[in-house]
Amino acid sequence: SVKDVDAAVDKAVAYLFSQQQPDGSWEKEPRLNKPETTVEGVPSKYATYGGETAIVTYALLAAGQGAQSEPMKKAIAWLEHVDLHGTYAIGLRAQVWNLLPETDHTKLMAFARDRDRDYVYFGRITKGTNAGFYTYLYGADTGGVLAPTMPPLEKTGLPDMSGFDRSNSQYAVLGAWAVEQAGAEIPVKYWEEEDFAWKKAQHSDGSWDYNNVKGGMVYEPKPGGGVTVRPMRPGDHILNSVPTMTCAGVATLYITQDYLMRANGHMFDTCNGGIPNPNIESGLAWLGKHIDEVMSLTSGVYHYAIYGVERIGVASGRKTIGDVDWFDRGAGVLVRTQAGDGSWNATLHDTSFSTLFLVRGRAPVMMNKLIYTNSPARQKDPWDERPRDAANLAKWMGKRSLEGFLNWQLVDLKNPVDELHDAPILYLTGSEALNLSKSDIDNLRLFVEQGGMLLGNADCGKKMFATSFKELGAKLFPKYEFRQLPPGHPIFSEQFMATKWKSRPQLQGLSNGVRELMVLIPEADAGKFWQTEATKIHEDLFQLGGNIFLYATGKENLRRKGDSYIVHAVGEGGRPVQIARLELGDNWNPEPGGWRRFAAVMHNTDQVNLDVKTVKLGGGDLAKYKIAHWTGTSKVLLNDEQRKEIKDFVEAGGTLLIDAAGGTTAFADSAEAELGQIFGDAAKKGLASPLPSTHALYTDEHWKTGEIRYRTFARQGLVGKSNEPRIRGIATAGDRLGVLYSREDLTGGLVGEPVDGVMGYDEHVATQLMRSMVLYADGSK
Repeated sequence: SVKDVDAAVDKAVAYLFSQQQPDGSWEKEPRLNKPETTVEGVPSKYATYGGETAIVTYALLAAGQGAQSEPMKKAIAWLEHVDLHGTYAIGLRAQVWNLLPETDHTKLMAFARDRDRDYVYFGRITKGTNAGFYTYLYGADTGGVLAPTMPPLEKTGLPDMSGFDRSNSQYAVLGAWAVEQAGAEIPVKYWEEEDFAWKKAQHSDGSWDYNNVKGGMVYEPKPGGGVTVRPMRPGDHILNSVPTMTCAGVATLYITQDYLMRANGHMFDTCNGGIPNPNIESGLAWLGKHIDEVMSLTSGVYHYAIYGVERIGVASGRKTIGDVDWFDRGAGVLVRTQAGDGSWNATLHDTSFSTLFLVRGRAPVMMNKLIYTNSPARQKDPWDERPRDAANLAKWMGKRSLEGFLNWQLVDLKNPVDELHDAPILYLTGSEALNLSKSDIDNLRLFVEQGGMLLGNADCGKKMFATSFKELGAKLFPKYEFRQLPPGHPIFSEQFMATKWKSRPQLQGLSNGVRELMVLIPEADAGKFWQTEATKIHEDLFQLGGNIFLYATGKENLRRKGDSYIVHAVGEGGRPVQIARLELGDNWNPEPGGWRRFAAVMHNTDQVNLDVKTVKLGGGDLAKYKIAHWTGTSKVLLNDEQRKEIKDFVEAGGTLLIDAAGGTTAFADSAEAELGQIFGDAAKKGLASPLPSTHALYTDEHWKTGEIRYRTFARQGLVGKSNEPRIRGIATAGDRLGVLYSREDLTGGLVGEPVDGVMGYDEHVATQLMRSMVLYADGSK
């Protein structure tokens, strides 16, 4: 569960801090002054020095530990001053520079960062068969403390005949990525060379080996070029770790792909269907077949391996590798095997790898990108014309969110719709007309009714896609129509103010009166600029994407992966309670998914089975019920016959529950006027002020002072106390309340998904308020 994962991370963090040395490092042995002679292929202590401090500091920063706390300041200062020459240590220390806030980008940090850049750029084999790969250390003839007066690293690179392995090599490329993200410059040539090297080393089945071991044969470079092929010998110390090295290969190609795509941004000027990467696809296919082997706890390198799996899962956006939910499986093993002191295997590196897996895997998912198939198919993979649009937007927004890191995912409609709710947004993109199957459309409707939002981007600004997206909206929700979002819409002012943009992109939305169900970017082609990471000339489109995400989460409700608000009834049924939903006005049921979820809550919490039926006034059916609910988003005008039927219902002992869906004033004002006509002075008195917090409505264990919470949008607009409910009641006979009325939204809250722009209670409070109202009306309070 999410709580178990959070607890495991907290315990791991405490363990890591408990092992910190007085100097701020996590090194338990003194540094050697020079490299020691070792067995070939086995790293020396000189090469690994600083690695433990680097990986622990990286893990703690990723887990949300502030860089300004005293323990972290000491650790960062230690890393800024020590001269390292081990590839693992450098690659991991580079991650620290990437996670530091801008305020910590000092001259000393920049010097250390650039020193690491030089190491990963110059420390490779530069020529011959194995060009592009690394070994355990480089530049070991220098040593000591980092200082601006130090001579630069030699630029010759490793000799052609040097030993190498793909484990060190993946960490070097990961380090190059990190220092570039932290502001250092890495030439495009580097990414081209690394991409070529890793692709060339891939086996035909999609896998990679440790260092050219194929079928028990060793491939060694010869002086002057070429290779010698010979059988492995006992003294070679060459490891054939195919599963972990295949993870390394796929993860590395995701990095190099991003830079090559950015350097060739012109390829996204036209839209003709998916842009595949065959090497990545074949690597993922191999991993899918061998995922049980990759994630085997008995492999001997489990914690190292799952960090590689996490890198692939996060980079690819895949929730599953093969048929395995990689995070769910890995998290389950880690929670189960964590020691009482918070460590894994009582080692710093295993604990850090595990912490990184949990922290990054549990991060909120900004959006799911939909894999879809048109019928008939005109393009191959029409959804994948911009393979990294969602990934790059999530990366950009992660640096600007409260969490500090955001995930994204690829999903299809073959799995249960509940799984789509890892993210608040389902992103559809393409350049041709959508032509989805009926089952796909039904699943999309259910996703939105359960609280999700569909976001569409017309690739290349193609009108064909934009038109079909709006036609999809007509099929999903025929009652509502797209309209251009007005300048005052919350999406234009969530965190980034549209008034500061060079130009405001056109944005169209389809709303149910409570929230936007679908949002379309018809012309601006935000996906192209997300894909090409054009943050300098089109940062406004990144800000637009960020604002849409914040709108869909209510600004402050970033749910971690696995923390679902979806509720289904569990266990045997309880006593039945009938409720009439009044079909009054032109939008009496804006959130049909809300009452389905609420019925499941009542079943699980109170053993009550709600029997909810739609009732039209005028036929006398209302008299058959004890409880009725009325809501809407627009002005409602009743006739005399309808007013009489409501009054007779209440005077006969029935209870009418009313709320303004979305907190819309048009409905609220008209409903209050109608109640005044129906109940006269009783309505005037009852609507004048909220029920006191001591009322029987709030007497069970769910209501305590301070537990009432309103949505951010409501807190900004409501006057008065923000920690007390505002339910009003109309008494019709004695003290019995025949009408319970909320001017603030409850209906939208029943759905469970927070969203901005709603004048009402947060989703948990709204659900509990409606629960209390139903139990009161049923006589259970």
